[in-house]
Amino acid sequence: MFALALKEIRFFKVKYTLIGFILFLIAALVFIVSGLARGLAFDTAVAMEEMDAERFYLETDADEQLVRSRFMLSDLEEEIDREAGWEPLLLHRIRLDLVDSDFRENVTLVPVDPDSFVYPGVVTGESIESSTDLYIVVDESLQADGVEVGDQLYNEESELQLTVVGFAENQMYSHMPLAYIAEDAFASMEIVPDSVANAILLQESDEELEARIENIISGGNWLTKDAVVQATPGYSAQQSSLMMMIAFLIIIAVFVLASFFYIITIQKINQFGVLKAIGAKNSFLVGATVLQVFSLAVISIGVAIAFTVFVQMNLPPGMPFVFDLSLLFVYSGILLTVSLLGALLSSVKIVKVDPQQAMGRAE
Repeated sequence: MFALALKEIRFFKVKYTLIGFILFLIAALVFIVSGLARGLAFDTAVAMEEMDAERFYLETDADEQLVRSRFMLSDLEEEIDREAGWEPLLLHRIRLDLVDSDFRENVTLVPVDPDSFVYPGVVTGESIESSTDLYIVVDESLQADGVEVGDQLYNEESELQLTVVGFAENQMYSHMPLAYIAEDAFASMEIVPDSVANAILLQESDEELEARIENIISGGNWLTKDAVVQATPGYSAQQSSLMMMIAFLIIIAVFVLASFFYIITIQKINQFGVLKAIGAKNSFLVGATVLQVFSLAVISIGVAIAFTVFVQMNLPPGMPFVFDLSLLFVYSGILLTVSLLGALLSSVKIVKVDPQQAMGRAE
């Protein structure tokens, strides 16, 4: 069966090469669009996805968006010590310029307790400590812009200089890098009133603590991390649009491949009739057809994955593209299944072939 399938592919090289090329184009487009979708999601909300917090308390009128929520924490700080398990989250957007350079970047300052679960730690350089020193840990994406450990970043409006002491991994939110600074240092900058936060975070669900916080600070709702990520401005719109493109590509693949295989099957009706007349069973003929499609699909999808890797390696710096191997395997499985379904649909014609009628048309 397998030998017959391969012999036919070798004999009709051009025909099957064209089918494989079409499947390659569809698969490559699906993989590249999925990489862009994952890249945009990465730039939009990866910091929240990676944050070690499961519960977020936001204002009811904030539409589940962090930047629209705002709480005064003075009463909460008096009633419940932070050692009980809660942490404030404040996002403050600011423009920073690199001293003696043309570099300018909008970043989001995040004041944290370096010992809390909100702080992500560093992958390069040194960590910040609880002090009034204006040291920051920034997202590693700034390294591509020439920022290094020890560089001075200044804000022209406040005339404050911040020293980069380390880099953190996967700390982007709303397409801006995060910059973590010690709470005492941020308070000394006097750019935001004390005891203000966009949200209150819990590392894990705690119904008793949630109720206590809600009683002290009313007008808020407890949300899951996923809800906060989905509500990030632009996140859902970007992902739904790109996922719709991928869905339509897969639907197009179903119709295109099914049409191709059906036409090829029609062209080989007389051959199937002759094979049936000499004793070939339906299962053998259908199996040979499915093996042809499986071989073409595996090779085409494999080449498409290699092409996607090549594209990623040659994209310009800053392009939001993430090569997610697990996601590519999922889409590969879907495309392989779609190809096999197209072959099975055309195989219905093989089962219905009448050997006598087919041989009457045989040349």
